[in-house]
Amino acid sequence: MPLLLMTLPLGIVSHLLAKDKGRNVSLWTILGLIPLVNYFCILYFMGASNLRLEKKVDYLLRQQDKAQ
Repeated sequence: MPLLLMTLPLGIVSHLLAKDKGRNVSLWTILGLIPLVNYFCILYFMGASNLRLEKKVDYLLRQQDKAQ
């Protein structure tokens, strides 16, 4: 029971971070629920880039190149 209480919040945080950063939400939620692996998932997300923002910046740069 204590292990479940520790892994559930980390699973929720992994889910929210994966959604925010444009990653595979179901995969990262499952990984966030596995004990000990979930800590590495959180550490990974702290340093991972935001794919959704990168796509937006790339799109804006392509639009700017076309305009010139």
